Amino acid sequence: MNDSFKFDLTAKRTRLSDKDLVLALQAAAEAFGTSYFTSTQYDSLSGKRPHSATVINRFGSWKKALELIGISGGRERQHSSEQLILNLEAVWKELGFPPGKRQIATLGAKISESPYKRYWGSVRSACEALAAFHNGSISREQLLAGNITESSRTTIPLKDRWAVLKRDNYRCAKCGASPSNNHQVELEVDHIHPVAKGGGNALENLQTLCRECNQGKKDR
Repeated sequence: MNDSFKFDLTAKRTRLSDKDLVLALQAAAEAFGTSYFTSTQYDSLSGKRPHSATVINRFGSWKKALELIGISGGRERQHSSEQLILNLEAVWKELGFPPGKRQIATLGAKISESPYKRYWGSVRSACEALAAFHNGSISREQLLAGNITESSRTTIPLKDRWAVLKRDNYRCAKCGASPSNNHQVELEVDHIHPVAKGGGNALENLQTLCRECNQGKKDR
C-alpha cells in the first residue's frame, strides 16, 4: 500500500488565521450582494468555508466579525413594503397556503417576521391584507401603506381576551371544544371581521375559537 499519509495521533489541528476568516466573510458578502447577512445565511452557502461558530469564537460576535469587513450595525436588512409583499406572494404560491412566521423566515428571501410586524402587525395580518387586495377589497396603495390602520391592528389586550373567553364560556364558538373536556384543546381569541377589512378590537368583533377551527378559517 503506497500511501504517504501518516495517521499521527499527535498531529495538531490547523488553526485558521484571522486573515483566512476575514477572506471567507468577504467572499460571502460578494455572494449575497447585500449589506448584511446572518450567520445562518453564511453557513447555507455552498462550498468549503470556516463555520460561523469559528468566526464568532474568534472575533467575539457575528456583529464584530462583519464590522471587520466594513459591514456595520449587525441589524436586519431594511425591506420596503413592496419587497415584503412580493416575497409574501412568492412564498404563498410556493406553499399553496398562507405562510406563517416560520415559513416566511425559511423560504423565499428568508425574511424574518419582524418587518411584517412593523408594517402589518403580523405575518398573518399581512396575508389578510394581501388576500383583501387580490379580492378587490383594498387598493394596492392601501396594501403597501401597511401601518395606516396600525392602531386597530395592535395585539388584543389581555383584559379583552379574558372578557371574550369568559363570555364564550371558555368554549370554541364554532365546534364547542373546551379544554375542560379535552386537555389538548387550545383556545384563541380572534377577529370575526378581519383587521385588514376594517375590523377592530371591539368585543363584539372578537370570538373564541379552538386552534383547529381558527386555522381552518384562515386557510379558506
